[in-house]
Amino acid sequence: MRLFAIGDLHLSGHPPKKPMEIFGSRWKNHWLRIQEDWKNRVTEKDTVLIAGDTSWAMRLQEAQEDLDEIRALPGHKIIIRGNHDYWWESAGKLNRLDAGNRMQYLYGTTIVTHDGRFAICGTHGWLCPNDKHFHPEKDAKPYRRELLRVERTLQEAVTLNCLCTILLLHYPPVHDLFHPSGFTELLKKYHVPLCIFGHLHGLTPHSIFPRKYDETLLHLVSADYRECKLLEIKINEKGVPYESDC
Repeated sequence: MRLFAIGDLHLSGHPPKKPMEIFGSRWKNHWLRIQEDWKNRVTEKDTVLIAGDTSWAMRLQEAQEDLDEIRALPGHKIIIRGNHDYWWESAGKLNRLDAGNRMQYLYGTTIVTHDGRFAICGTHGWLCPNDKHFHPEKDAKPYRRELLRVERTLQEAVTLNCLCTILLLHYPPVHDLFHPSGFTELLKKYHVPLCIFGHLHGLTPHSIFPRKYDETLLHLVSADYRECKLLEIKINEKGVPYESDC
């Protein structure tokens, strides 16, 4: 049983209604390339974390075509909400709809995988204060709310006593790539060894992440940053993730 991660699939039907090539050559045939890598590496026994921005659809019914393509791929999928996932209704409803499809949706909750080896804590995250796009009048409240969700999931993970806790976010836990936030304070407070996130685009692949922030290894898994290849998450016998980009 292995664990993988990818984010920002940005699907829009087949053929795509919103081709991602308009954002640069790294997105050319991105979904075909991701599918090829996924099928070559992931088995039905494995789990894939999807870090948000899965579909451009505006409604759940419209997203089914994209979700069906993900359902058809091997492995157990764990999905969080991204800022463009307007089709997302509630994690509870989505989990009921996909109860038989080996797809789970996280929003401020924790899932145990791999016979107790991993506690996956997942939520949306938010823009951090001092980010150039952060506007206190509209962002301060959801930012605080997401901090509460993160802390609640990390508190739950402590009680589960898994070998490795992973925080899965859509937004990065740092602002301007390097600076601390309430999210990094929680990573430090709960000694989280690994944080996986997406949202960021246009960076040179493998240039800034992975890197350590205090005790936590930060991994960016946006599809363009990963060159449309899934990240395989590996830990040692003490539950510490390898720093190499696997």
